[in-house]
Amino acid sequence: MKKAYFQYYETFEVILEKIKDKTQRGELREAIIRYGLYGTTPEELTEVEDMAFTICRDIIDQQRHRCEINVQNAAKTPAAGMKKPTAEEIRAYCKDKGYAIDAEHFINYYEANGWKVGRNAMKSWKAALANWAARDRGKGTMYSAASPDANTAAYNGIL
Repeated sequence: MKKAYFQYYETFEVILEKIKDKTQRGELREAIIRYGLYGTTPEELTEVEDMAFTICRDIIDQQRHRCEINVQNAAKTPAAGMKKPTAEEIRAYCKDKGYAIDAEHFINYYEANGWKVGRNAMKSWKAALANWAARDRGKGTMYSAASPDANTAAYNGIL
């Protein structure tokens, strides 16, 4: 298994410095790099080299495992499966719920942020709209389930 790169930690050098023979140290350094890039394990190691290599190998394996988990989690990201809403969908949902939210502002805001809520991928744009409505409600914005035309109908005779 060839990797384009792996993370070479300072800890590896600290471990290698414990080996007094410079030739052994260089060979073990190369073995660590070959394992990190190609997954190959050296065939013959002294007891001290084997102990040092085992520690470095475990660190590399943990790093590789974390990368695999991150790739799996990225594939499961809800935002990847969430369909971005259109302005019409947002307007219809707002009308149905009685939210007075500007659909274009909502879309522009989340488009600029990569459809994330904080650091996390957005799971539900409807829930995000509900949060916007709750925040705006706290600022005194009025909400009504009735259509805007029904709200202004009483004033038409006066104007």
